[in-house]
Amino acid sequence: MNGPFHDRPLRVALVSSGLGHELRGVETWMADLAMHLPADTDVELWSGGRFSLAGCRRPIRRMWGLGRHHPVIARWSWDRRYRIEQYTAVPGVLWNILRWRPDVVYCGDPVLAWNLKRFRGWHGARAVFLNGMRLGAHWLRGFDGIHLLAPSYLAESDRILSGIPKGHHFAVPHFVDTGRFRPPTPAERVAARKEFGLPQEAFVVLAIGPVGEASGKRLGFLAEEVASGSRSALLVAAGGDEEGSATVRAQAGKALGGRVKMLGRVDRARMPRLHHAADVFGHAALHEPFGIVLLEAMASGVPVIAHDFEVTRWILGATGGVVDMGRPGPAAALLRRWETGPAERAARAGIARGQVVERFSPGPVGAALVREFRRVAGNPVGFLA
Repeated sequence: MNGPFHDRPLRVALVSSGLGHELRGVETWMADLAMHLPADTDVELWSGGRFSLAGCRRPIRRMWGLGRHHPVIARWSWDRRYRIEQYTAVPGVLWNILRWRPDVVYCGDPVLAWNLKRFRGWHGARAVFLNGMRLGAHWLRGFDGIHLLAPSYLAESDRILSGIPKGHHFAVPHFVDTGRFRPPTPAERVAARKEFGLPQEAFVVLAIGPVGEASGKRLGFLAEEVASGSRSALLVAAGGDEEGSATVRAQAGKALGGRVKMLGRVDRARMPRLHHAADVFGHAALHEPFGIVLLEAMASGVPVIAHDFEVTRWILGATGGVVDMGRPGPAAALLRRWETGPAERAARAGIARGQVVERFSPGPVGAALVREFRRVAGNPVGFLA
């Protein structure tokens, strides 16, 4: 190491094999962290592919991993391609750890993180895993730190691992940039609908996430609820295709006909404007580990309808958008109520915005995360090995 971390800024490497190849939840989170972690922390962002981030003052290093969308492996399942992506990023990550000597290497990709733990005695950095996929508590043993996203996950981990030595487990939520994601002015709303080719008078239900069956986002079910709840609502879906996309597209088209618009992948820089075009945000996943997209919608003043899952209920709080998405009907009923009740919808939007600003802003969340990194860095390397 270059010296005790308390004698210099804490040095943190944010590692993502998917950056440069994909931009979903974990990749978005790593990019946002690079922008918003406290300035007194020495941070680098390490990506699997070529990646740039407008306005980012932190260095970005490329790990030269084989991306999950590479044509050589395109015929294989998403899970297998993702594993290959992570394995091919390992040599580059290890090499750069030896060159830069970070105190903490933070990663949300399970195979890559496991290898960082495996070689920890050789490279000397503390391995911290972001358990955004809710992997089993026993799998998490041996890491120097485990980042959990909600208090209920921490309580669950403590219960399962009671009496078993474990690294520093801590709960810190995701954050959202409340400056970028904010409610639109009337002119911005009009401009956003023009940009995405949406009728100005339409009641727009927005969904963001992969289109298919592999990730469990259940866009087809949401389309059926929109069709049942409204004769005029327009479902707008943003996200790339994954396994099962043809089935989901057919299901949505059968339910809504011409009242569904598939935008495909939308550039990250356009996402705030996409939220400006929405009246309601719909999310039908039954087991969403956290959902940064929920925070982005709430920060944009868009009320959210999502499944009654414990962590989702904690995120949405008093916004009133939690329903049972496991059966037809409840989501449709709430959509119908909010479409015909603009005053209630506006009130829920205001509550959502205030809740995000108070609980999920970058400043306090970033500071809390760095405090936990410092605790991990203060432990001996491999103290649980």
